[in-house]
Order: sequence, then structure tokens, then C-alpha cells
Amino acid sequence: MFNGPVRMLRVLPVLPVVLLTGCGVAGTQFHPGLAAQVGDQTITTRHVDQVTDEACKGLEKLSKGSTQPNPPTPLSTLSKQVTTALVEKLVAEQLADDYDVTTTPDYKSNLAAAEQQLSSLSGGQKDAVQEVVEAQAYMQDVLVQIGEIELKKQGQTGSAAQDQYNEGMKVMDAWVADHEVDINPKYGLDLGSGGPVDTALSVAVGQHAKDGQSTKPSTAYTDALPGNLVCFD
Repeated sequence: MFNGPVRMLRVLPVLPVVLLTGCGVAGTQFHPGLAAQVGDQTITTRHVDQVTDEACKGLEKLSKGSTQPNPPTPLSTLSKQVTTALVEKLVAEQLADDYDVTTTPDYKSNLAAAEQQLSSLSGGQKDAVQEVVEAQAYMQDVLVQIGEIELKKQGQTGSAAQDQYNEGMKVMDAWVADHEVDINPKYGLDLGSGGPVDTALSVAVGQHAKDGQSTKPSTAYTDALPGNLVCFD
């Protein structure tokens, strides 16, 4: 298994986020019901909400059997990460077509291993966690291959997987900069800024509100949320 920036599965709600650069966030006219749009492909807010809810339940169940239980995490944080993973997969699919690459045997074996770890979950919970894991694994697998192709063009042979992945990320950034990739403002993701920002239509006033926009909200912020808005509560 390639232990790069995107891990196949951790018993954690915080699925690693690799933010793209170069794309923008749609303004107030973003179509209601859409979480994101990559070209002519869309992800609905309903789907993001469903995956987030079921993934939270599944990860909570897995966490109970772990020697390192997960700390309480706002559902909004998990929702942002779900959205990012799904968007990244759509972009990676476009790049895979451009470079004529397909998934490797390692990708398939990694998914099989992850599926075994999820065997204790219900159907909906397993499907939700698996969808995000699969999205991350697909993006990583494709970018490593593309990065290797680009490095060979530069005369670099025998490069390390990490270097290939990093080069693949550069290709992804360039693709996003030249294509339409929009994220619903409600998720607070400005992928062109290099990190999450406040893109909501209201203004966060006070430290407590600003904490909610962080990728790692403070314990005080999380503790103040109602239980139904927190995973691992």
C-alpha cells in the first residue's frame, strides 16, 4: 500500500483534505440543491448530506472498538471533507481520460482491504465510508500515475511515489485553473485560496463563529454545538 498524503482508511472522522488551487467558488447564484459542479457533472447537497450522516454513524461505530477513540468533530467539518473528496474524484476522472490511465492493481487491493475493515457496518454506513475512501484512493492512484508520466517527460526515471503524487497534484491544479469547478458557498471551501475560508452568505462575528470555519475547530466550539451536529458526541 502506498502511504502517501491520502490514507486509505483511518478510524477517524477527519478524512485527509487535499485542497486544489486555481478554481473558484460560485457566488449567490449557485444553483440550489447542488453541492458542487465539475464541468457538466454535479454533486447534490442531498447526496453530500446523506454520505456525511451515514459516514459519521459508521465511523462512530468503528471508533468504539478502537484503542484511540476519536474526539468530537462537527458534522460541518466532515461534510466539507466529503465534498472535497467527491470533487477531487470527478477532477481525477477527467485527468484519467486525458492521460489514458486506468486504476492499478494496488488500487483494487487497497479497496478490498478497506472493505474488510468496514465489514461490521450496516449497508448504508459501509457504502458511505467506502464512497469517500474510494474517491480518495482513486484520486491518489490516478495522480501517482500521471505524475510518473510527467516526470519521465522531464527525464526523471525511477522517481519515488511521493514525488509522482506531488507532480500529479501540479497537473490537477493546472487542470482546475483552466476548467469550471464550482463549490457551493455553504461548504466554506474556496479551493483557489489554498484552504477553507468563509464563503457563506452571512458574516462570522466573534471568535466562536470563526472557529466553526476552521478545518480543526476548537474543543470549546465543538462542545457548544448540539449533539445532532457533532460526530463522536
